[in-house]
Amino acid sequence: MKKYTSLILLFLFALPDTLAAQTVTPYYKGYLKELGSLSLSNDLKTVHYDNIIHNRLESRFSFESGFEIRADLRTRVINGYTVENVPGYADILDDDPGFVDMSLILVDKEKTIVHTAIDRLQLSYYSEKWDVVLGRQRVNWGKSMVWNPNDLFNAYSYLDFDYEERPGTDALTVQYSWSYASSLQLGYKFGRSLDESVIAFMARGNLGDYDIQLITGNYLDKLILGAGWTGYLGNAGFNGEVSYFHPRDNFFDESGHFTATLGSDYMLPNSMYLSGELLYNGGYNSSANALAQLSQPPTADNLFISKTVFFVNSNYPLTALTNLSFGVMGSFTESVFVFIPQVSYSVTENLDFLVLSQLLKGNALQEATNTPNVLFFRLKWSF
Repeated sequence: MKKYTSLILLFLFALPDTLAAQTVTPYYKGYLKELGSLSLSNDLKTVHYDNIIHNRLESRFSFESGFEIRADLRTRVINGYTVENVPGYADILDDDPGFVDMSLILVDKEKTIVHTAIDRLQLSYYSEKWDVVLGRQRVNWGKSMVWNPNDLFNAYSYLDFDYEERPGTDALTVQYSWSYASSLQLGYKFGRSLDESVIAFMARGNLGDYDIQLITGNYLDKLILGAGWTGYLGNAGFNGEVSYFHPRDNFFDESGHFTATLGSDYMLPNSMYLSGELLYNGGYNSSANALAQLSQPPTADNLFISKTVFFVNSNYPLTALTNLSFGVMGSFTESVFVFIPQVSYSVTENLDFLVLSQLLKGNALQEATNTPNVLFFRLKWSF
């Protein structure tokens, strides 16, 4: 725990001395989840079981002068088939992609791994026009629901449904706002070299009934130009993002590419919510491991395991406490399909039960695993 302690102390010593004399308002919350999963072969003859007990603790300390400290800790107890049969699985979990290593394996046994990580640790300052955040944070520049080519700092995998908070990144963000929807923002993701860093600017504003954003900067070893929007076509929501990535070291190289999304959503009179999204993934890498790409956070310039993808989803509140959902993800250019049926039930005000399945179909996924059908059961207690 030495690296945790040293980092927190360094963070606190960096605070202005005047904060010590100010009134502080603490805020705490968290949850405890039990997630079991069954992975099955198509003939149902092979069955693998995995289990995760997941605890999250969140804390915020707000000072009267506009400063705020946030620290969130994520701890998981993992056991089952994957722990016992995947060599080096603990090392995979312990691989912290941030500038500062805030991941720790507490237990690494043959049948059980206990992993903990600080995924938020930030010092913030908020005023009427300025927002400044330093530390591990969530930098959300995306406009779309499933894939985000504008999310240069911490893109995420939609199929990783059990990580609602999404990954954070070690960064400095500075935003100046002169109206509710208009702002300029600078984001700097720390890296040990320019090729490991993200330095980008974003301008947000309104154009008619649309909120729009323009982005430019350095994304790892590439230059980036991007744009995104949200608005309405009639009564349907309409959003999208587009980014162009170009090799920085050779400006006249012709290997630059576009990645873009187009999405829409609509609420029917019976409260059924429909949504859909298209992705053109110009940075598609056919040599990458398909299963690993689906489960791990992607890069902004390569968001999926095929060049073209669609996603359609329907969501219907069967009762005030029960919600049904069914989604289909697939490709126009590769043999890839993912079916996602789910049902959630609110047991009490702070206790929820979820049954969700991810059925992986198509040659690209069938060749990656012999158990492509996964059924999840999750009980979540929030406090």
